[in-house]
Amino acid sequence: MKKFFALMLVASLAASAFAACGNGGGSPSAASEGSDVESALVSASSDIPEVSGSGADAAAEAAADNADGFTLYYPSYMQESEGETLVLEEEPERIVALSNAAMQILVRCGVQPVAVTEPTSFVEYPDWVSDLPVISTGMSTLDIESVVSMEPDLVIMGSHLKEDYGAQLDAAGIPVYYTSEGPSITYTEVKEEAEVLTRSFGTEEQAEEVAAEFAAVEERAAAFQASMDPIPMMILFAAPPSYQQTSQGYLGSILSMLPFENLSDGLIGADSRTAPLDLEKLVELDPEVLFAISPTSPSAEVLQASYEEEFANNPDTWGNLQAVANDDLIYLSSEYVTSKGIHIIDSINSLIDMLEEKFAE
Repeated sequence: MKKFFALMLVASLAASAFAACGNGGGSPSAASEGSDVESALVSASSDIPEVSGSGADAAAEAAADNADGFTLYYPSYMQESEGETLVLEEEPERIVALSNAAMQILVRCGVQPVAVTEPTSFVEYPDWVSDLPVISTGMSTLDIESVVSMEPDLVIMGSHLKEDYGAQLDAAGIPVYYTSEGPSITYTEVKEEAEVLTRSFGTEEQAEEVAAEFAAVEERAAAFQASMDPIPMMILFAAPPSYQQTSQGYLGSILSMLPFENLSDGLIGADSRTAPLDLEKLVELDPEVLFAISPTSPSAEVLQASYEEEFANNPDTWGNLQAVANDDLIYLSSEYVTSKGIHIIDSINSLIDMLEEKFAE
């Protein structure tokens, strides 16, 4: 019966797509893609509730729960919208993993999906991952026909896709577990999500290993934070810079663990996470250090070239900033723009390596 509904859904979607083409539908121009991606990232991940707990030490409880089905746990900040758990009748065998954060945990737990989203280049996956079918996803797009054609018994995907595609998958009888991803998910939230995913799919020993890895990077971050006085800084988001990020953004939450004071917290409030940039206020505050990230710049080198062009076009503004004049503007790759799941541990270690070298006396 599930397969019948799935096939009917594919047929319906194909008909809708054909009709749309007949009505002259088209794709946005390449020139507008960068700003669209940046705006979507800012808006899609706002209003995330605060984390209230951790599930790293509950793998034994998960095993007991799975005696009467298969239980997937949600982090505390997702429970208001999704509930505490998603309970399946049996362990899923045909998982479509449209989340790199979830994919990393599945790999660690020895679970092999039948299809995945495009694997992020920042994570080193085993060779077999590259042999899996790849299903196209975006901030607001999903090749749902391909998803349904895989006849999955579980789909894991970002909550930003729920509004547009959740009802269609539900109509096809396909259960969905939602993850939270984007530039406004914090370190604490990434950690909790990794821990509850390990609790859901892994063993007690694997859950303990994940918890220990997070504890180790937190210890290193705390030691680095204690080694220096806090440095006033701000985070520039997008290229050219048009947003700022507080300590409740993805990179902002990482830097809050290190010896930095985010001036945007006092300017717009930390809960704003990512908000439009006021250049006059930026010049007035004149932070000692600036960090720059953009979802449309895959590497720090590409981002730097874009910013230097902006500086050349507006020297009266950017030339008055001490961080620019003193070469204390730190360009980071898109690795630091949105959540990469448990890979955040490697990202933090790499960032500390870079900062220790830069600020070494």
